[in-house]
Amino acid sequence: MGQKLQAGCVDPAEIDRLHETFIHASADLARDLHAGADDPAIRRFNLAAGMAFDVARRSIRCANEALEDLRTIHRIARIGNWRVRLDDHLTSWSEDMHELFGTDPDRFVPLFDVLTGQMDETDRTAFLATFRTVAETGQAAAAEIRIRGAEEGARRWFWIDMRPETDDTGAIVAVRGICQEITDRKVALERIRYMSSHDPLTNLINRTHLLERLDQILGEARRRRENVALLTFDIDDFKGINDLFGHAVADSVLREIAGRIARQVRESDLVARIGGDEFVVVQAGCEQPELVETLARRLLRTIADPIVLADGREIGISASVGIALHPFDGMTPGALLAHSSQALHVIKKERPNTLGFYDASVQSEWQKRRALEQDLRLALQHRELSLVYQPMFCMRSSLCSGFEALLRWNSPTHGPVAPDLFIGLAESIGLMEEVGTWVLREACAEAARWAVPLTVAVNVSPIQIQQGDLASVITETLNTTGLPANRLEIEVTESMLIRNFDRAVDTLQRIKALGVGISIDDFGTGYSSLATLRAFPFNKLKIDRSFVRDLAEESESLAIVNAVLGLGRGLRLPVVVEGVETERQADILRDCGADAIQGYLFGRPSPISAYSNITDPRVTSRRRLAV
Repeated sequence: MGQKLQAGCVDPAEIDRLHETFIHASADLARDLHAGADDPAIRRFNLAAGMAFDVARRSIRCANEALEDLRTIHRIARIGNWRVRLDDHLTSWSEDMHELFGTDPDRFVPLFDVLTGQMDETDRTAFLATFRTVAETGQAAAAEIRIRGAEEGARRWFWIDMRPETDDTGAIVAVRGICQEITDRKVALERIRYMSSHDPLTNLINRTHLLERLDQILGEARRRRENVALLTFDIDDFKGINDLFGHAVADSVLREIAGRIARQVRESDLVARIGGDEFVVVQAGCEQPELVETLARRLLRTIADPIVLADGREIGISASVGIALHPFDGMTPGALLAHSSQALHVIKKERPNTLGFYDASVQSEWQKRRALEQDLRLALQHRELSLVYQPMFCMRSSLCSGFEALLRWNSPTHGPVAPDLFIGLAESIGLMEEVGTWVLREACAEAARWAVPLTVAVNVSPIQIQQGDLASVITETLNTTGLPANRLEIEVTESMLIRNFDRAVDTLQRIKALGVGISIDDFGTGYSSLATLRAFPFNKLKIDRSFVRDLAEESESLAIVNAVLGLGRGLRLPVVVEGVETERQADILRDCGADAIQGYLFGRPSPISAYSNITDPRVTSRRRLAV
C-alpha cells in the first residue's frame, strides 16, 4: 500500500485488507516461534513477541471498534465513500454508497458514468468541472448536486466532498470522496425560504418579497421604457367582519379574496398580501391608465361577490383601491407603494368601494393627515383637548336633565379640527383608549362640581369596550372624582355592539351593575335588532338627528320617529331625540310623546361656563325649557 490517503477519505475496505494481512502474518510467526520453544533465547524472544502480539491484537480490536463506529456514523448520517481512478475511471463504492442509491453491490457495477448520469444536467456540468479541478490541482473541493429519484420528477440532494489521492511520488492517481444525502435539509431550507417570502395564510408573496420583485420589475421597465401599475386593495370595514363572525371566518374571507384576485390577473403579474386586509397587484407593460382602471374595476366587482359560508350564511364584501403608476408617481418600490397606499386611504375616507389614482393633491392630503397624527399624539400633553357640553331637556317637566360631554381639539397649528376626523385618527393610531379615559375623568370631575345634581353623558368608543377594561376605569374615575354613579351615563353606538358581542354584553353589564346609566346613541343608523336591544342593559335610546332634519316635511321621517318612540315605550326605555333645531320640530316631538330632546334650539355645544344659569342653583328658574 504505497499510496498516501488524504484524511477523511479512508476506504474501510482497505482497513479490512490490512487487518487480514496482519492476522495471517501473526499466525505464521507464532508457528515458527513455537517450533523453537526449548531454546532459552527463543523463550526470551517469545515473551517479548507475545507482549507485542498482545498489544497488536488490542490495537486491531480497537481499530475494528473504531471502524464499526465509523460505519455506524456513516449509516446514521447517510454518508457513503467512493473512489475514482484517473487512468481508467475505475470506480469503487462503499456499502453505504450502495445503500444511499439502493443498489445491490453483488450485481451493480458502480461506473463513473452511472454516478454522473443520474445527476441533473446543470449539476452534472458543475460536478465534472469540480472533479477536474481536484484531479488537476490537488485542491480539495465540494459540490451540491441533485440526482433523479425513483418517482417521476423527484430529485434528491447530495453533498459531495472530493479530495485527491497521491502515490509515493506525489502524483495524483485517484479522486476520493464522501457523499451525504441532504434532501431533508434542502427541503427544510426551501420551506424556511418560502415562509420568509410568502404570507402563510394566503400563500401570496409578502411585503418584503414584493419590494424585492418590484425592484427587479421597475429596473426592467426602465430599460424597456414601459409603465408599471401598482394597485393597493383594502377590504372595507374588515374589522366589522372579524368582530361579527370571528377570526376563523375572517381568515377564510382573506383566503377567498386572495384567490379571486389571483385568478383575475395575468400570470406575469404580481399579487401580494402586505398585511391585514391589504393586497397589492403589480402589472408591468400597462401603457394606458384606462386599462389599469378597467382592471381595478374588474377586481372590485370580483371581490364584491358575496361569500357563502359553510353554514349557508352570506357575507357582503366591498373594497377600495389606490393606484400609482411608474414612472409618474414614483421611481422606487417604496415610493410607488407609499403613493398607492396614500391614494387608497384618501379614497376610503371620501367614498369607499371605489378606486382612486395618486396625484399631487393626494400627497398633500396624506402629508396633512400625517401631520395631524403627529400633533394629536402631543395634544393631551399640551392641553389642547377640551370638553364642551350640550344640554338635554325633559319634555314633561321642561327642565334640563343633564349634559352630553363632547370632545374638541383646537390645534395651534391646524386650528379647530373636526371631531369625526381626529377621533378617527385617534382610533387608527392607538390613542383612543387614552383619550377616552381622559374624557371620562374630565367630564366626571366637572359634573362633580355642579351644585345641581344633573347627569353627564360621555361617549365611549368601540376600542374602550372591546380592548380595555372600561368598567374598572369607570370605577376608578367615580372614586377619584366623587361623582355618584347614577349621575353618569355612557353612550354607545349601534355599530360597536356587533363587534365581539359577548365581550360587549359582559362589559356593559358590569358597568350597569355599578349604577351607571347606558344609552344607545344614533339609534336607527346601525345594525341592531330587537334581539340586540333585549341582550344589552340599556337605560335609554337616542334617535339620530338624521331622522329629525326633515321631520316637518317628510311623512317617512315622522313614521320612523313614531316607531322608535313606540318601541321605547314598549321596552320601557325613555327616548331622547337629537338634532332639534326648530320650534316646529320641538312641537311635533312633544305631540309624539318624546321623553327628552337635545339640539341647537336649546343650546349649542359650549364650555360649561356658558350654562351657569342651569348648573347654578341660585338661578333655577332659568333651567326651564324655553319653547
